[in-house]
Amino acid sequence: MKILGAGLAGCLAGAMNPKATILEPYPKRETHKALLRFRSDKIGRELGIPFQQVKVYKGIWHNDSPVSLSPRYIALYSRKVSDTVSYRSICNLDTEIRYIAPNNLHDILCGICGDRIEYEVNDWQPHKDEVTISTLPIDINAKLCSNDIDVSKSSSTIYVSQFKIQESNVFMTYYYTDPTVHMYRASITNDVLIIESMWQIEENDIKVAFRSFGLQGLPIIPILVNHRQTNGKIVPIDEGKRKTLLYEMTTEYNLYSLGRFATWREKVLLDDVFDDILKIRNMIGKHKYDRHKEL
Repeated sequence: MKILGAGLAGCLAGAMNPKATILEPYPKRETHKALLRFRSDKIGRELGIPFQQVKVYKGIWHNDSPVSLSPRYIALYSRKVSDTVSYRSICNLDTEIRYIAPNNLHDILCGICGDRIEYEVNDWQPHKDEVTISTLPIDINAKLCSNDIDVSKSSSTIYVSQFKIQESNVFMTYYYTDPTVHMYRASITNDVLIIESMWQIEENDIKVAFRSFGLQGLPIIPILVNHRQTNGKIVPIDEGKRKTLLYEMTTEYNLYSLGRFATWREKVLLDDVFDDILKIRNMIGKHKYDRHKEL
């Protein structure tokens, strides 16, 4: 088995498939700096990694004040992050139980995979007689399978900045709907403030984030400034074309797509990736007819 991509999804698949080789087209690098929370600790239990159970509080900040959820703010937030009017994560402001992985989760997964990860591999092609799980973006997978799909206008780069907060032990998120503020979300995870933006984060964004969480006057240390994360936000493409392409790549090339960018779905958490790895395990080796019923 080959796994394409050594990011979080690819390394998770590699950790759960101990005989697989993981091929990464780029040099070793840190891939995920944005907010990362889990609905359960099933990944931790599967791999023996301690996850922390926490309670997360959420709100909306608009025009320098907290506001209640309304259709207007749903639309403003959606337009900010995707230039569309659609339901996004802002729609759920319920206080929720979530699980937090160790900050170095990616390093832990890389360590489990060990020397099975090969970096800077750019000449690989799929083979019908070998199973491939790919976490690479759907357009790259399509080219590997002699197909084509244009998603150049269906994703956006995001920028992430992080700050260390002394004497903090809370888990909170604010969504920012004001079009004059660059950031769309800021979160406190224990003692780290994470700011996410569709544009480079400016001093005013940082000040607004500090005010919204009531952090003025606290000693705060920058950890990361304007880390650029490509394909940060996904805009949906034609659903019929997306499903047909994924089905054809699996049935004709034995390539299974895994993760947000490979399947081109916005609402895919690492919990979902875990579940999909188990589904792929179940489908491998089945007759094309049986796989058709599950894809």
